[in-house]
Amino acid sequence: MHSAGPGSPVLEVIRSAVAELPVRILAAVSGGLDSCVLLDSLVLAGKRPIVLHLDHGWRPESGEDAAFVRRLADSYGLAFLEEKASSDGPSSEAMARRRRYDFFKRAARSVPCGDLALAHHGGDQVETLLLQLLRGAGSHGRGMRETEVHCGLRLHRPFLWLERSILREFAKVRALAWREDRSNQDRRYLRNRIRHELLPYLEERFSPHVRRALLRFCQVRMSEEEWMTELVCERAERSRLAIADLQRSPLGRERRLIHLWLRRHGVPDLSMADVESVRRLARGARSRRQIALSGGWNAVQEDGEVYLKHQPVPCASINT
Repeated sequence: MHSAGPGSPVLEVIRSAVAELPVRILAAVSGGLDSCVLLDSLVLAGKRPIVLHLDHGWRPESGEDAAFVRRLADSYGLAFLEEKASSDGPSSEAMARRRRYDFFKRAARSVPCGDLALAHHGGDQVETLLLQLLRGAGSHGRGMRETEVHCGLRLHRPFLWLERSILREFAKVRALAWREDRSNQDRRYLRNRIRHELLPYLEERFSPHVRRALLRFCQVRMSEEEWMTELVCERAERSRLAIADLQRSPLGRERRLIHLWLRRHGVPDLSMADVESVRRLARGARSRRQIALSGGWNAVQEDGEVYLKHQPVPCASINT
């Protein structure tokens, strides 16, 4: 075990990962190992995070998780915002993600603060890449970004290129306590099947270094996507897409433009099917058509353009 002193290598790795984050920042804390390391590292680096916790209410012990995070925030002298979702049982992974970000948006408005730190690490990145590919993301499969704007929040993932073993070593050095989430073992969820079945199979049958190789692939894809995004970013910022422009474009550019346009305007959980639906809508013969997308969004074709409409969902209040 490394010394807990300031020269400890693992402390320096984690400290440098969070060093450039804003001093005032929201921190999503579930109570698990990763988020507890995130919170402790932020405080250690001199930040003043505002602790956010959403209780999905799926498990009998979820209330204990919320109480643990509340005590943790108090032990650091930090502000704490929590919310309990009304749920009769496990929902889809996509629904859980939407609920979390709805809560994060409400919390950000109530403070206010627009920066949010998340504890995703290299293992999460590899799983996300495989999820995207299995769900039909096509060339858009590239994992998560270290920094991005989503739902009006600036997201920061300082551990995204670190192996989880580094976080675990940091927790040991710092003598941190955390909660274990039993739902991480539930094979009903695709991410858990990837974690506990697919990745071990690939490691055993193909290469023990498969996670590292996939993580490198994510880094390569990320740099390529930055370049491709530059080619269409100006048009993707517009509120409407010109159908004539789409029809004149090579297929690769057309798909890239639609994907970025949908993402920039807040359509969640994009898949290749969403992109293809908008492509077909833009090439429809009728003067006005409409298709449903995820998250309450609709794409509409009208007068030579495609635009988006959204039906907002009422929001609950914070800490009620």
